Amino acid sequence: MNLRERKKQQTRTRLLEIAEQLFSELPYEEVMIDEIVARADISQKTFFNYFPSKAYLLEELLLNWLREVNVWSHESELELNLKSAIVPPNIDEIQDWIVRHRRVLQMIMYHTDLFSSVYFSGTAPAGKNLLFPPSYRKPRMERVQKAQSLGIIRPDIAAELICDMYDWLRVDVVQRWLALPDEQATAEGFKKSYDEVVEVLCRGFEPLVVAAPADA
Repeated sequence: MNLRERKKQQTRTRLLEIAEQLFSELPYEEVMIDEIVARADISQKTFFNYFPSKAYLLEELLLNWLREVNVWSHESELELNLKSAIVPPNIDEIQDWIVRHRRVLQMIMYHTDLFSSVYFSGTAPAGKNLLFPPSYRKPRMERVQKAQSLGIIRPDIAAELICDMYDWLRVDVVQRWLALPDEQATAEGFKKSYDEVVEVLCRGFEPLVVAAPADA
């Protein structure tokens, strides 16, 4: 990366840091681009070179974190079983981040359609961000396919559909938790719901047991 690219990356990172701070402190409507560019000491024109809108900037807070937290490609030696083929190995870290960023995630849910993009199943309108793009899903899909070849996961369900079902359900759990009143939205309750849904899902992917034929 040359000097120009490094400076561009530094500016983008700085904008995301400022945005996270403001979105964590203020209602969505009160977060102003003027304030963001003033803190970053850049022009509005420069800002829009990085982010087309305030909503897009909000989406990028989550997408940027997802890119950083994606450890699938670094976990090829992880012991392979049904759950580890589907659920990220750093699930505790992911859950803790969600709990800490509840306010920002609520804004994403109410002011963007980023969460709904998970239902596009790999396709989206031009220019639309995908919550879990193909590059994020590819290592996990390969683990699912390997687990299927080893008889750990039933092979009659497409690996892509298995990954889709996990993504749909985990986004649903997160959104239901975000919609709760603050006094009911405990970290313990969120994690319990998440784990229960994953357990039920994994049971559905267990290899089918073929009953032995009855004696004639």
